[in-house]
Amino acid sequence: MTHNPIPAPQDRRPARFAAAASAALDAALVAGLKGYDRPSALARFHRLSPELIESDSPDAARAALKEIERAMRAERARRGHWSYDLNRHISLLVSHRAETTRLNRLLKGVADGPLSPTSAML
Repeated sequence: MTHNPIPAPQDRRPARFAAAASAALDAALVAGLKGYDRPSALARFHRLSPELIESDSPDAARAALKEIERAMRAERARRGHWSYDLNRHISLLVSHRAETTRLNRLLKGVADGPLSPTSAML
């Protein structure tokens, strides 16, 4: 006699939790992009001068992105450590997406306007 177990509802929990976590992260990123304040977000990076933050040149935008990417690598290295902060990681990701969108606009010659969450996700 063979036993054919019926899959229990809890077997689908990991996939359901992963989908819910992904949706929550996407919502946090969209909300963060809507409220993104460039001067205050970039002021946290001590290597960026106020002149660089205020500059509208593509080189300044690249320098800001490079600093954000350095901070993201450092934050990922802390993953699993007690000092890891998911909110800090999300704010870095929001900054990275916003600055990438800004750099693309600067390269295309388009003036800064309100960030569109869909354009920042690209």
